[in-house]
Amino acid sequence: MVQPIGVSNDGVPIFERFFGSGFSIVVEGRRGGSLAPIGRSTFDSNPSDPTVLPDFQALTSRPLGDGSGQVCDDIFPDLGGVPETNPPVFATTQAVANAINDFTCRFKDGLGLRRGRDNFDACTRSGDGVYAFMHPMTTTQFCGLINDPLAFPAGDTRITARIRDEDGNISAAQQIILRITPP
Repeated sequence: MVQPIGVSNDGVPIFERFFGSGFSIVVEGRRGGSLAPIGRSTFDSNPSDPTVLPDFQALTSRPLGDGSGQVCDDIFPDLGGVPETNPPVFATTQAVANAINDFTCRFKDGLGLRRGRDNFDACTRSGDGVYAFMHPMTTTQFCGLINDPLAFPAGDTRITARIRDEDGNISAAQQIILRITPP
């Protein structure tokens, strides 16, 4: 597990990488106070209804790759990036709904389906090399490969994420800062 190099002035953990692609972002979730199971969808879009969203929702404060506004352009030959949402706030607008779906559709299970993973399909390895969730309370893991078309720009990008359970309850938003510092 990668450890933060520090925290921002507002207490957000900062993670540093030398290159903006060639890694995965992993978000883990667990049941909340309602005890309802975590929803697993990472893509649910309606171009005329900004309330239609996937269960896993995330935004970036800076554009990724070419910053394309096309939603979920992650299949060859139409590979594109993700537009920024700055500040990264979950407003009920079509632009925000599109940005959420454009980023989170790239989080897939081991079969390449746009959904979260259960403990039999973890994308992270424990200290003994076995694929497993990182936190013992985790019930769902969302794994997104950051490839060249989705590369993070040099500097600091704030990622804000939240998860909805099967009863429709939405978690508090959590943030990290990904700092790309080229060698």
